[in-house]
Amino acid sequence: MLTALAFAGQGALRGQSGAELLDRYPELTAQAEAVLGHPLRPVLTAESGSAWRHLSRVQPTLFVITRLAALDAPEASYLVGHSMGELTALCHAGCIDFPTALRLVHTRARLISACPVPGGMLAVTGIGVRELTVVMATEGFADIDIANLNAPDQTVLAGPTGSLRALAAVVRGGGVAKATLIDAPNPGHSRYMADAAAGFAEVLATVTFASPRIPVISNVTARPHRLDRLPELLAQHLYRPVRWSDSMSYLRDAGVTELHQAGTGSLLPRLWAACTATDESDGPVTTLRSERGKRPYASNVRGGTPNAG
Repeated sequence: MLTALAFAGQGALRGQSGAELLDRYPELTAQAEAVLGHPLRPVLTAESGSAWRHLSRVQPTLFVITRLAALDAPEASYLVGHSMGELTALCHAGCIDFPTALRLVHTRARLISACPVPGGMLAVTGIGVRELTVVMATEGFADIDIANLNAPDQTVLAGPTGSLRALAAVVRGGGVAKATLIDAPNPGHSRYMADAAAGFAEVLATVTFASPRIPVISNVTARPHRLDRLPELLAQHLYRPVRWSDSMSYLRDAGVTELHQAGTGSLLPRLWAACTATDESDGPVTTLRSERGKRPYASNVRGGTPNAG
């Protein structure tokens, strides 16, 4: 039986979950705190909006928690990480050591935080990406990008906050799908990350990567990483969509039957189930009606996602 171990990204740090791992692995915790220059526990207990909950502290802390959690996990046949979690997966695979990976996570978060666009992210569920793309084009939302292709009927968008709110109203007005603004401080995996990606590419060029001991699936290609393309794809990862649904399909076709999430939480196993449902029929056609133009858009809710890479 083949299994996959998945590492969560932004948004997976919940309260003090994982604090016991810091106690169980004091040496690695001390090493991480020395690299970051601050303790980790205050990040777990801090109020939302405080300096301790800044992206440059939350993401490195999440990296440490999930990396430590993976030490307790059974050996997997494949590794995959959602967004920032891809760096955790590469660390677990032996491509980069713990302190190097932590520095990359911190640098990546710092570069993302410097994005000049006051934007965020919007999750749309209940319709397929093809229909959503039609709505965006027809209604003139040219400043919004597809950020995450999470499941056949779950897509995350990124762009300026005002545009995201306007699109959410259109989606909700159709009466078919749900649109939820995500607690994300920046428009990740979009064109607005181009400068961050350029800066990250410069940093990645100084890192020596090793071949993974376990195949790691790339968010960009939805295929196992190749050593010669690692720096290139990790930089592109900042402005290209996370092809999670395609990655799950690849794992299923490779013979994986179970996916486990490192640490607490069940989002990634739920997405695995949604992406690998055995029923491949076309399913019912639903309609999303535009509130602005009063035009219906037909969609296959169960349809797959297009090639985004």
